[in-house]
Amino acid sequence: MEQKQFTETEALDLIACVFDRNLRRMHFVRGELFVFWGLLLSLTALAEYGLYRWTGDARVLWSWFVPLAGGYIWSAYNRRRRALVRTGFDNLLILVWTFPAMLSAASIVYAVTVPGNTMNPVGTTQLLLSVALLTTAEFFRGKGSNHSGPFVALQMLAILGIVLAFNLTFRMPFDAASGRWMLHLGAYGILLVALPGLILRHIARRPCSRS
Repeated sequence: MEQKQFTETEALDLIACVFDRNLRRMHFVRGELFVFWGLLLSLTALAEYGLYRWTGDARVLWSWFVPLAGGYIWSAYNRRRRALVRTGFDNLLILVWTFPAMLSAASIVYAVTVPGNTMNPVGTTQLLLSVALLTTAEFFRGKGSNHSGPFVALQMLAILGIVLAFNLTFRMPFDAASGRWMLHLGAYGILLVALPGLILRHIARRPCSRS
């Protein structure tokens, strides 16, 4: 029997199709999950800012644990209801994002509770989320996708977050009492989590191509 010889172009197209099919079959960590947590972060930051401006009491900021716990419960319930299975790829992505998220939360708590603190927790969050996004984009691209445009967009968002952190956020004096840092945090939740989620969702739904 004659064996079919693949050209380089056909081999690349085959790899791209396999990647795209596997990406669409991801069970747990999908673009929608990034969109959900990005919007949750932004809406929580805006709600906390409103509560703080309304009451003038910094203790209301501890209420951010409520939407965080609600989001975790919803994710677990949705996973169980839809019988979603976490793959090894899912577990890797969860680790890539969980530790930066935990460190970001710790930096915010430290900045708000320590009197006279000058460390800007928004800048720290920007750096951590940008590195997680850059790692995610590189990992996806390294699996064999030919969707170069969307992955360049993910990388550019991550680099933009890093540049803004050093050239804008860390240059501004941190004023915990004003509460404006929560508005900045909400903006970066959209830029570095929700928007990349939309891009990943687009990648997963595109037919395999060499674009």
